Amino acid sequence: MKFYRRLHQIRAMSFDLDDTLYDNYPVVRRAEAWMHMHLRSQYPHITHLDDNAWSQLKRHVLHQQPHLIHDVSGIRIACLMTLFLRHGYSEQEAKSVANTIFSQVQAVRSDFQVPEQTFAVLATLASKIPLIAITNGNVDTDKIGLTPFFTAVIKPGNGLRMKPYPDLFSLAAERLALPPQHILHVGDHLKSDVAGAITNGFMSAWFNDQQQSLMTSNKASHLPDIEITHLDELTSLL
Repeated sequence: MKFYRRLHQIRAMSFDLDDTLYDNYPVVRRAEAWMHMHLRSQYPHITHLDDNAWSQLKRHVLHQQPHLIHDVSGIRIACLMTLFLRHGYSEQEAKSVANTIFSQVQAVRSDFQVPEQTFAVLATLASKIPLIAITNGNVDTDKIGLTPFFTAVIKPGNGLRMKPYPDLFSLAAERLALPPQHILHVGDHLKSDVAGAITNGFMSAWFNDQQQSLMTSNKASHLPDIEITHLDELTSLL
């Protein structure tokens, strides 16, 4: 553990989910692969989209509906709906099929095992202080077993912008009924988690299990309060 500033009294912790409490990259890649396979097998008349074509479709949809940039579920549904509209489906049909496929993709996306060490660390921390989740993603925390550890799970969408914007951090402090300076936010991303926490008055614990360097990373705009490489280091702070 590295200390860059002296911490205030920690009265609660907030946690990023993806790539902090579990390795998210292979999970998302598997869900993406399942979606494309499902489209090919169940809707062979629909033009197959590779990663590049899907990215182009996403950019098109975001140009038409820029508010969806803060809603990962909404953008996927909108992309699927646009794809089916382009192939002659009515708006009602496209919406129905898009929602069905999204639900199936979401089930695959949330079908994985969280490391046992994560559960153990959260259980120890939750026995001493309240915990809250602040995520830009859309994982089903009920399905992966994380919900019981948190006072709330706060996600963007429905007018709430993603980290590092203030929306989710402000709501977390409100739900915890604590001043932000007494909440330690734990996350891996230097922009959304570290910069987001610091600019919104939280303390920041940078989870750096990938041996990144603050000195060389182009994402490092703010210094965290502390840096950890293993989640269980957090238990020594209480």
